[in-house]
Amino acid sequence: MSSDQRIVVVTGGGAGIGAGVAEELGRQGAFVVTLDPLLTLDGSAQEQAPAPENTTAGRIVAGGGAARAVPVSVTDAGAVRDVFAQLVDEFGRLDAVVNVAGISRPTNFASGSDDDWRAVLSVHVDGYLNVLRAALPIMADAGRGQILGVTSGGGWRPMDAGAYGCAKRAVAALTWQVGLRAPDGVVVNAMSPIAVTRMVTAALERAGRGGGAAANAAGPLFGSMPKPEDIGPIGAYLVGDQFTWSSGEIVFAGGAEVAIVERPRLLEVVRTGDVKSLPHVLDATTKSWIAAEASQLSGGGSNPRFATVFDEPEGELAVAAVATCCVMSDDLQMVGALKRAVEARGVTVVTRSPEGIPPDVDAVIVTSGAFGVAPSGDGDWQHIVGSHDGIVEELFADGRLARTVCEYAAAADRSVRLVTLTAATTPAGRTRAQAVAQHARSSRQSTRERVTAFGVSVESDALDDAAALAAHLVAHPDAPALSGAELAVGDGWVGLRSHPRPNTSVSYGGPAVPAWLDGVLRDAVR
Repeated sequence: MSSDQRIVVVTGGGAGIGAGVAEELGRQGAFVVTLDPLLTLDGSAQEQAPAPENTTAGRIVAGGGAARAVPVSVTDAGAVRDVFAQLVDEFGRLDAVVNVAGISRPTNFASGSDDDWRAVLSVHVDGYLNVLRAALPIMADAGRGQILGVTSGGGWRPMDAGAYGCAKRAVAALTWQVGLRAPDGVVVNAMSPIAVTRMVTAALERAGRGGGAAANAAGPLFGSMPKPEDIGPIGAYLVGDQFTWSSGEIVFAGGAEVAIVERPRLLEVVRTGDVKSLPHVLDATTKSWIAAEASQLSGGGSNPRFATVFDEPEGELAVAAVATCCVMSDDLQMVGALKRAVEARGVTVVTRSPEGIPPDVDAVIVTSGAFGVAPSGDGDWQHIVGSHDGIVEELFADGRLARTVCEYAAAADRSVRLVTLTAATTPAGRTRAQAVAQHARSSRQSTRERVTAFGVSVESDALDDAAALAAHLVAHPDAPALSGAELAVGDGWVGLRSHPRPNTSVSYGGPAVPAWLDGVLRDAVR
């Protein structure tokens, strides 16, 4: 090794996209450490480990590069921390970490075992957090470093991806937050790659569309998917010297095309304070919100649409589309606010029984987290990462409750609306709320319209405003069009955000990264 040779760790570097990135980094002269226990796709042990010369590290060395294979899982926080510390002791530096490690198990909105949900969330979310916890202090002390997380279209497109979708949206949300508060000289970004990997092939097989060659003929989404090794050059670029100007961005990588994935932004916002009737305001603005959700564009910017609605008396509200709503919450203040708001809509409120959801219920409102708390602010990167302790169990609980509602709706043979209010006054709360909203996007498709799910990010201590919005979603006949929308409650307002989406796409024929790409991406994110 030369004294200035870069030290780069690639988790999940034993196969697939991780191997492609690791081998490209090796060709570019980095000392590459692949952190991978070489498990099967579902996270179980392989019957026979490959010979050293057949590993990613072996191929890098055979090609004249420098590499090392370490059979450690990202779920082992202590082992990850030890590996990173040992590299610093040995070489005096840790320049970059690419966190590709992941597993896949069959889960979706309505199904999946508890073990499968926990396993997927653990590898993808806790694994990423373990990398951040171990690498950021080292890089902060050195005043330099790059971390590249890996998310997926399943975390920002409308896909019924279950635990995987929740996990990958959590990775995106965490990246957006940590990236903007990273230590001086350190950048944190994420890549959202697509390629013909074991994971994609398995997903196609589960969907009954075949794998292998079928992956290249399964419609426009998969028709031109690259090979895993084609992602190597863009992956290496994203942790290269050229990309140190960017932090807190997510880049879609398709081998021959990249795109900046835009974080959710507010589309429609309405005032909640000092209004004659908030339920009336919500009813009056519903059509505009539905149109904005469908087009992902605001209908405003012309003549004022709701200039008088804030001063109008309640009048006659829309006739409730449901008769009975079950409120499930441990927060007595929120229960009281929800009961008042739902009953004002003419809907009977019941609470959860020891046996679960009571019979003859048409809607369920569930709350997650501590409400009535003022926003804490983002704080620094340590605060953001620390606030995510325990988030895997929280995401698991949200998914488990959604499956419980699906089971109830199927057994009772009735349609049910599910509204989840997530306390989002902390960084982890905002991550959790985004995962809930992402999960809700597939509810109607996954259940054949039996369950209609909504996620609301409660970002203030305004319990009555949150309750009013939840009651509106439960009762209004047109509310199902907002299922899966990114809904939010702020300090004096309620609003609708856009979904994450590409805001600039760049096609270059790949996989080699053109010299002009850096300038184009700078223009796209400024």
